[in-house]
Amino acid sequence: MPRKLIRLSISALFCSVAATSAWADGAVYAMTNALGNNEIKVYHRAVNGNLALAQTIATGGGGSGLQLASVDSLGSAGGLQLDSDHHLLFAVNTESAAENNGAGPYNSDCKQGTITSFRVAADGTLTVADRVFSGGLFPDSLTVKRVKASNDGRGRGDDKSQDSDLLYVLNAGGPEVPICNTEPRIAGRPNITGFAVDSDGHMDLVHPARPVDPGPASGSGENCSAASAAGFSGLTGAPAADFQCGLNPPSFPRSPAQVRFTPDGNRLVVTVKGTSTIYVFPVGENGRAGSPTTTQASLPALPSFFGLTFDKGGHLLVTELFGSATSIPAGGRGAVSSFTIASSGNLLPISSHVNDGGTAACWIALEPITGKFAYVANNLSASISSYTVGNDGSVTLLNGTAASGSGPNDLAVASEAGNSFLYVVDAGTGTVGAFQVNLATGSLIPITGGAGLPVNRSAQGLAAF
Repeated sequence: MPRKLIRLSISALFCSVAATSAWADGAVYAMTNALGNNEIKVYHRAVNGNLALAQTIATGGGGSGLQLASVDSLGSAGGLQLDSDHHLLFAVNTESAAENNGAGPYNSDCKQGTITSFRVAADGTLTVADRVFSGGLFPDSLTVKRVKASNDGRGRGDDKSQDSDLLYVLNAGGPEVPICNTEPRIAGRPNITGFAVDSDGHMDLVHPARPVDPGPASGSGENCSAASAAGFSGLTGAPAADFQCGLNPPSFPRSPAQVRFTPDGNRLVVTVKGTSTIYVFPVGENGRAGSPTTTQASLPALPSFFGLTFDKGGHLLVTELFGSATSIPAGGRGAVSSFTIASSGNLLPISSHVNDGGTAACWIALEPITGKFAYVANNLSASISSYTVGNDGSVTLLNGTAASGSGPNDLAVASEAGNSFLYVVDAGTGTVGAFQVNLATGSLIPITGGAGLPVNRSAQGLAAF
């Protein structure tokens, strides 16, 4: 299979004309994740944090559409990512063949996903730069770090004298033992795959990909039993027949959820829900991920690690679908735990299973100016919780319902002129919720958000500056 897709015509991918006047504020990007025609909504972010729709642009690929729960069709965090200089934006395209909405038999396919890169203009609007195969099935999370050009000119990308990006994607689809006839073989099972990205946004594969074990189809961890499927059906409202394991699209309760670079860029962290395992991969100077160190929760089916971020001290903050619940699935048991990552890659607990009272605590973001507050989106209880974050990485629940939402999923933050803003995809209403953060108390003040996303269908993926 050719590594590169044909470079796409930018003119064919514009869906609306961008604003003609430039702004000096910022932008917020939200992904429709629509089946067959994934698009990015670009919102102008004013200095006061308010949003106004400025552009709609197609990725050139297809999203997942509705899978399992309409408010969390990707079952992941970080499907849309900006680089640190805000020059490039990256989006996942699962390229799913069909939706799974409870009508008829479960639809599965062996289609490899793709990644689209965009160049970001000074006014925040986008033009397509490249689209490549993701190296696996159902790409659902991305992470990117800046790579400085070396003094001897040996940087990455086509222009060796310029800084570049190193991009990693988490491919979540497929079982531990591949059943799809993919090339390479590892593309048929969950993995992380890296790409060197030049200053123009062109992506080149970094070998080799590294596998991520989604867990066995039965036994420890969340399994494929009829009882398990019935339990998740009761919790989410999705049909029990749609909770399949080891297929593409993957079953939400089991699939790997997020990949993210550590703040120093030397390691990659991956969360796997089904086995409650966190992977820590070392990353070499050549951009290749090494063999991982894994940490599994003491009860393999619990707490179902999902989203992650880092505080200003580099401590790892992780959301948990079920916290310290004694059995799953369970409502009202969402939680956050924090860890120090040792030099060996092992995780040293700081705060464990700090409950927020929400259901499906999946996404987490750190307030960017003080770093003293973290916010968690509780997808199935329609709320955003707030935590205080200590200098030692400890977390304490501040407010179990700091704000309300409608199927809230991905979170993003931005700051300007001494003010911090929090944004959330409200998938139930097809909108982007927006808040200003009170830096003294951590409370959230609603401001003007954005509209135009699919309503109660597939919207997921958010980035901001």
